[in-house]
Amino acid sequence: MMSNTSTFSKGLIIFLVYYLTKISTVTSNKETEGENVIIERFITVSGPTLEDLLAKNVDMEFNQKLVDDNEEIFTTQQIMDSIQLGVKYEIEKRTQPVPDSFPDDFKDISMKMFYNWRDINNNNIQDFSYSTYAPSTFHYLRHLFGIGENDYVTSFCKSPLHEMSNPGNSKSKLYLTSNDKFIMKTVQHNEYISLLGLLFTYTTYMNENRKSLLPKCSGFYNFQCKSTYTKLLSMKNLLPSDIKIHQKFDLKGSTIGRKASDNERKKKLPTFKDLDFNYEFHPKGIFLKPDTHLALLKTIEKDCEILKEFNVMDYSILIGVHNIDSPSQADENTSTTEALRKAATDRWESLMADSLGEKSIQAEAWTLSDKNHASLSGSIPAKSVYGDRLLLFVGFIDILVPFRIIKNLDYRLILFKLKVTPGETETADCISVQPPGLYASRFLKYMTDTVFKPMLSPQELEKLSRQPVDMKLSSK
Repeated sequence: MMSNTSTFSKGLIIFLVYYLTKISTVTSNKETEGENVIIERFITVSGPTLEDLLAKNVDMEFNQKLVDDNEEIFTTQQIMDSIQLGVKYEIEKRTQPVPDSFPDDFKDISMKMFYNWRDINNNNIQDFSYSTYAPSTFHYLRHLFGIGENDYVTSFCKSPLHEMSNPGNSKSKLYLTSNDKFIMKTVQHNEYISLLGLLFTYTTYMNENRKSLLPKCSGFYNFQCKSTYTKLLSMKNLLPSDIKIHQKFDLKGSTIGRKASDNERKKKLPTFKDLDFNYEFHPKGIFLKPDTHLALLKTIEKDCEILKEFNVMDYSILIGVHNIDSPSQADENTSTTEALRKAATDRWESLMADSLGEKSIQAEAWTLSDKNHASLSGSIPAKSVYGDRLLLFVGFIDILVPFRIIKNLDYRLILFKLKVTPGETETADCISVQPPGLYASRFLKYMTDTVFKPMLSPQELEKLSRQPVDMKLSSK
């Protein structure tokens, strides 16, 4: 009986949401034909939560192909134009101040339906709706992360977005603002359900842990055109655009398949993976001064604990490396580049001075302000085994993959294959997919033992650099 009641409740809510959308569409088509019109609706889902409403017993493949009846209904450019209109009107219509207290609108959806609009080239945009999930919560988060509303709108809407290539296995598409400050990412159905479930805990955690390396999420949206739904998550871009990033790594702590492809290596700034880091670029690790090393690993450990609580896995640490001592190219010798190079050098030298050295630095590396060069803020000073001075930009990515039935079966299938394959040398620890507890433990161990090392003296680094590298590469 309870099951029938629950099913009825869910069906009723789905019907009401569908009805509100449909009736608005019919009314608007009759009354506003030929005009640029926005119809607004604000829905609060009562009874079962959004997570309950949309959760399934098995993971569902989210349909990213933008088609209707096997015919393309809009282009990538049209969806980027629609994102800009949706963000612009959601933020500009928001007159409420930042909430004084912790927001409680996790069930709220602000929906806007756009009719008869044109893009910046005066081309027609198909009628669409743009919904914002938990608008007050994300307004609060933007304020928490130091994102001004004007800056947010200007970043997304002043110039066209452009699509980024996705180096990972994810099917998500990435749209970057022209000033490189924000990324809009399409999310899969299972990630969408995961975010709805953890949004309250995420907001609480980020409010209490300002030094967290988790992604700085700034908005959660739904774009709908005809029968196609696309969920979108905006976040601060971890990597700066005005300072050269010489290397970029996506690290998980696994080895099977964790090597950049030949096509990836042809890119101007490839995203390298674990095996590339371990055996080609930094086989001895990256070296941090002791207090920075300890603080960074404590932060990663704490973030891993909350991700385990979220029941997610398959996340990565993204590391962008600026090498201060890398020879400059001919096209880099500009006054702006030279000013940034000097600022980077000054920052590195200031932060590397330990308490026994020239001066004592009270603020952690990633909280020290660089007023004249904001892009350097958050960078962490380090050294390579060869003594090169490095600034690191470090943060978690892809934190929304839940360990549910499909991932569990995937893990057990790969584990079975390893056991029955004759001569197989890989172990279960090499598999990327792991239960959240095991994944977090392996991830932290990899960061501690392989990636981030405590600083050595110049003599010790030179001696270590001459030691051979154990080239035990995965065959996968």
